[in-house]
Amino acid sequence: MAGKPRLVALFVAGVFGLAACTNQVAGSAAGVKIGPLTTGEATAAALAGFAEAAAVRYQGELTASDGSAFTVDLTATSSGEVFGNITVEGLGAAIVVLDKTLFLKGAPEFWSAMAARFGVTSGDGTALGNRWVKLPTVLLGVEFGDIFTPDVVAQTAGTATKDAGKELTPTGDVLEVPVSGGTVSLAKDAPHPVVAIALDEIGSAENTKAKNVKVTVADASTTINKTYSDLAAQAKNELGTAVDALTSISQGNNRFDACAAASCTLAVDVTNPSKRAVRVHLRADWTGDNAPLGTCEQVSEPVAPGASATMSCAITSPGWVSFFQRANTVPGTHPYGAVWTALALADPPDVASLDERGAAAPADPKQAKEAESGFAVYEIASAGGVWKYGVVAARYWRDHAKDQLTGCLGVTGAVCTYSLVTTTDNQGAAYALSNQLVADFQKTKGACPAGQWVSCPK
Repeated sequence: MAGKPRLVALFVAGVFGLAACTNQVAGSAAGVKIGPLTTGEATAAALAGFAEAAAVRYQGELTASDGSAFTVDLTATSSGEVFGNITVEGLGAAIVVLDKTLFLKGAPEFWSAMAARFGVTSGDGTALGNRWVKLPTVLLGVEFGDIFTPDVVAQTAGTATKDAGKELTPTGDVLEVPVSGGTVSLAKDAPHPVVAIALDEIGSAENTKAKNVKVTVADASTTINKTYSDLAAQAKNELGTAVDALTSISQGNNRFDACAAASCTLAVDVTNPSKRAVRVHLRADWTGDNAPLGTCEQVSEPVAPGASATMSCAITSPGWVSFFQRANTVPGTHPYGAVWTALALADPPDVASLDERGAAAPADPKQAKEAESGFAVYEIASAGGVWKYGVVAARYWRDHAKDQLTGCLGVTGAVCTYSLVTTTDNQGAAYALSNQLVADFQKTKGACPAGQWVSCPK
């Protein structure tokens, strides 16, 4: 169903009195003059477009709630997933946030330095080093899944607070606009998209909000379906064996068993002292004659609260085979051993929604209908044709599109209207259609729609 056009041109008639035998109206029609795009209008339109992004890449710095300095190179989706890299006080780690669950992966020195901050007993960091580890977000001091969602960033930025009613006049590559939440930098060329954001603070909880956020931004919507699929694959292949750093496993007796030419087995008794059943991951790094021989590992079935179990894994590497042969043919002492850890594993992430969004085909534009839930794909058009495509929550699409008409008018100098393309319950399908529409427009016209930032290949 098409939205009712909002015409900007107004017509004024002179005052007249009734006279016999005539229906003429005194006066003449006059259209309202279309003025230049103002700073306030450009900022509002740019932030509205930014809020519609399926995913945004952020690069820059911020200060955590506890005062720690972070640098970030992160991509955040509109549905709250986050992935990329951070440094905390100069120490780097990879990060993934799925369903508001935080996973970190850092080198041993990262975990050694962060042990006190996170309340994690990691010794020199070897046990957790180079492994995905689940942590409560509050321990990191930043809720990345909330603060970098594009619509939250746009809302936090707010509206222009200086020269909002004056003509937009970029003097360099960017125009820095003071806004209620900080500063927004707009590109000099229409449609003047956001290129950088500085926020005084963002976040709702005192112990996870970020301050002094200064980041450059880039749209990452064109590959959103692949992003969802890649995150689902990573969750299945890597995060399924992430360590739950706050659940400890007690280790008891240990022994070697059946050590022969082909293999040697390490057995370790473990106890789960926590109040929930957990899987346990046993990993052992083997040495022989003071040289590394390889690694073995095992994941147990869930161990009940308070229960004990015996876990074992066998070294079968070529290194062990060579060591055993040498130990039996070369006179002398040939020590061997294993350094192991038994760690509780976090529950695997639920990836059903990621799989669904990643596999989604473009929504059907022939099924356009109003909806109170789900997602709407809409278009804004002017006399020159489609000005932009957008994706937003279905119940808000009219208001969201309407708020951008003035920005379209200021850039195109022509009346702009909006209309609904379709609605769908699948967010991936909505963005897939938007990406397809922009790509088809670009293929036909040689460029993206004039007002397009989201889904326009850079």
